Amino acid sequence: MGKCMKKVLSVALAIGLIAGMAAGCSSSKKESSKNNDAAAKEEGSGSATLDAILEKGKIVVGCSLNGAPIGFTDDSGKEMGYDVDWANRLGEVLGVDVEIVNVDAETRLPALTSGRVDVLFANVTGNLERAQSVDFSIPYLRAGIKMLTAADSELHTLEDLNNPDVTVSVNRGSTGEALVTEYAPDANILYVDNFTDSVLQVEQGKADAAFEDNTVVEYAASQNDKLEAQEKMYTSDPICAACRKGDMEFTRYLDMFVSWQISSGWQSDTYEKWWGTKPAELNYLW
Repeated sequence: MGKCMKKVLSVALAIGLIAGMAAGCSSSKKESSKNNDAAAKEEGSGSATLDAILEKGKIVVGCSLNGAPIGFTDDSGKEMGYDVDWANRLGEVLGVDVEIVNVDAETRLPALTSGRVDVLFANVTGNLERAQSVDFSIPYLRAGIKMLTAADSELHTLEDLNNPDVTVSVNRGSTGEALVTEYAPDANILYVDNFTDSVLQVEQGKADAAFEDNTVVEYAASQNDKLEAQEKMYTSDPICAACRKGDMEFTRYLDMFVSWQISSGWQSDTYEKWWGTKPAELNYLW
């Protein structure tokens, strides 16, 4: 065999050896990847809540459908609003169906802690008192409590309400109720199930004032020239997603989910769709 032929054979053998090693390595990597994927699937996400959601292919979200544009139903009964968009976005990211359960200020936390819903996007203010019973994500909105009155009202501040001849309409268990109880204890309180009822009562003169987040108070006033949103804002509150205690992996997942919707611009676009203006700036982690 000539030297030239020996060289050719040597090169061919070397190439074959390298190809065989590469194929073996690739096969090994694929097998390792399969094993890792299988192990991850077997071990789950580390969150019992998230695993259960993925297993059944559905997430149940509590939303307050009692006031546009945060949450409401259209003429056909379809759920709409800013919070509903968040619920549907979470389902889209997880790749699961979304079931919306209507809750109000009084029933939303019990619906979560009892397991009736998996998570709340229900205009919930994150505070230390509530954090004793549920966990919160980072804020997906900032809002403050404002007062709604009739357009010709002489009542402009919370202190103006501290009179037994004044009637204030609020949701039981809401931040508005706490404000009225503390700063206008002499006022009569008329409890309602939702802010839509408060709006109707103020419009009809059955209540002199109502309290809710500026997001819904300003929207209601903009849609009805008989109503007025008073200027003063009484709080600056973080509005957060809420989940059950004891599953910090799911809380961390919600943190990342909210953070990415803010950093990507989705949150800002969604807010502008409903209010026509840019939202207050929010911090994000990732």
